[in-house]
Amino acid sequence: MLHAPGVGSAKKAYSIHTTSGMDMDGLIKAIRHPNLGIRWRAALALGDIGEPAIKPLIRALRENDQDVRWLAGLALGRIGEVAIPQLIRALSEEDHDVRWHATRVLAEIGEPAIPQLIAALRDDDSDTQWRSAYALSLIGEPAVDLLILALKDKIWWVRVRAVWALGEIRDKRAVEPLIQSVNDQDWYVRWAAADALGKIGDKRAAMCLGKALKEPDSFVQVPATWALGKLGSDASVDTLVHCLKCSDWYVRWGAADALGNIGEMRALEDLKKILEDKDEYVRRAAYEAIEKIRKKNAGT
Repeated sequence: MLHAPGVGSAKKAYSIHTTSGMDMDGLIKAIRHPNLGIRWRAALALGDIGEPAIKPLIRALRENDQDVRWLAGLALGRIGEVAIPQLIRALSEEDHDVRWHATRVLAEIGEPAIPQLIAALRDDDSDTQWRSAYALSLIGEPAVDLLILALKDKIWWVRVRAVWALGEIRDKRAVEPLIQSVNDQDWYVRWAAADALGKIGDKRAAMCLGKALKEPDSFVQVPATWALGKLGSDASVDTLVHCLKCSDWYVRWGAADALGNIGEMRALEDLKKILEDKDEYVRRAAYEAIEKIRKKNAGT
């Protein structure tokens, strides 16, 4: 009977049960073994060991071998809630892949990780903030209530990250709180809230976004135009037409794009007027908007 080379000797490294319990050192070695089946079984066994295996597995996330990193992540996800504090710390690791795997595992652990991920939004490191927000967005609906509470946080970047995550989750419970965030004291929060409302696509936001178009800052006005375009509400057409006359090319461009997405025929004449705009981007946006409107209304 033939035996695959190395498998017999690997049984010692893979030996899950010993007289003193589970052989963790052997299992850590086994997740680096050339045989993929042995690696997988070792990872599952490390997950069953639980808390004592967390730190060795966090170290394994730093391995150069991508398979080892994935299997370490698998085991940490299997361990679950008790691994959360170490995984949160791993979000600040220098190695990009370690941070990515930690983010992925926290998202897989799900609801138990939400409070600590919300707390991590307050971290001074912007990458940790964004990775925490991303994990929360992947967890989805269970994170919505705490993210809505975070919209009132004193720290502006916590509010921004929370707004972004809510926009990605697209739960309609967030619409009213995000409408309030369009009036936030920080322009970055206002910008993010307008964008998030556009992603969610609830028409209740149309009036609020119309008011945001009157902001003096084009970096708030333009996301509001995009959001209105996504909402497709014809109630905002007159306000957007007025924006075509704005002195800021960025606002004219955003308004033309939004009018094209809304598709109302009454915007055609005003869009034609900016086909000769001094800015190339505005001219192109006007042309594309006219084509969209004509196509949408063909045969009506």
